[in-house]
Amino acid sequence: MAYVAFASAKASPGVTTTVAALAATWPRDRDLVIAELDPAGGDLGARFDLATEPGLVTLAAAGRRELDRTTVVGHTQPLPFAGRPGAGGDAADAERRVLVGPVAADQAGAALAALRGGLPGVLSSLNADVLADCGRLDPGSAAHDVVAEADLLVVVARPVVAEVHHLAARLTALRPRAVSLLLIGDRPYSVAEVADAVGASPLGTLPVDVRAAAVLTVGRSNAARIMRRSRLMRDARAVAEALARWLPARPMHPPPGPPVPPPPAAAPTSQPSRPAPGRPADGPDGPPPRPRRRRADPVRAGADPPRPKHFRRERDEERR
Repeated sequence: MAYVAFASAKASPGVTTTVAALAATWPRDRDLVIAELDPAGGDLGARFDLATEPGLVTLAAAGRRELDRTTVVGHTQPLPFAGRPGAGGDAADAERRVLVGPVAADQAGAALAALRGGLPGVLSSLNADVLADCGRLDPGSAAHDVVAEADLLVVVARPVVAEVHHLAARLTALRPRAVSLLLIGDRPYSVAEVADAVGASPLGTLPVDVRAAAVLTVGRSNAARIMRRSRLMRDARAVAEALARWLPARPMHPPPGPPVPPPPAAAPTSQPSRPAPGRPADGPDGPPPRPRRRRADPVRAGADPPRPKHFRRERDEERR
């Protein structure tokens, strides 16, 4: 089992909006859980008028006695803006749920501190795909364990020189298991250039779509029409499908009763795949590339990170 963590290194490139877009376009035949684990506080509850309880705070209280996957699922809520059960076809049994984070940063930090150590393993054990919104990669973040132990860390960034430098420095210190880059906007640098500069695998690019982002942020009266025509949602669907192909297949709604021991694992016949770019050259149905497990030429802790490649242009040239 595996889960994917999403985070940024600097500014606010739109991690929560990105996760919301992926949730809205996630393959309909797969269960999905969104875990809002931002130490600065959650946004989904306020955006979509969700109750604060059950959520991360109540999970932290219950987790002091027992923290397992049943406890986690019991403190989630239905996700209102994603595909609903019965929406059609193979999606009849698919679920979309969210672990709502509190708005207050002190409550979010305290809840994550109470769950520290046990939460990553429980997220990996869920019988659903898990996307964890971990906010910024600040030193000493309460979500550090969730980020460091994720099977894949997706860093969200904009192609801006300052953000690229901050991201390269944070990834050098963090050293996640696997890291992919999701770029918001493609100018003045491409996702391949920025990924090479920070030592990550290029996952894809999402466009700067203000109208569609507003639907996922504050809602709009003509939301359905905007979402159907949105380039953001089209590209998000390609990224979501690529990530879902990389994640292992999970049973939907396991039957009640004691768990059945899994059969012995067969010897692998091929290497696992890496998530494909949001707009892959081979099309959304092409095989996704494998996430990079190690970054080339790692920098020792405490050393000054090398200047990212391809970013020697002057700032005034970038503004053009």
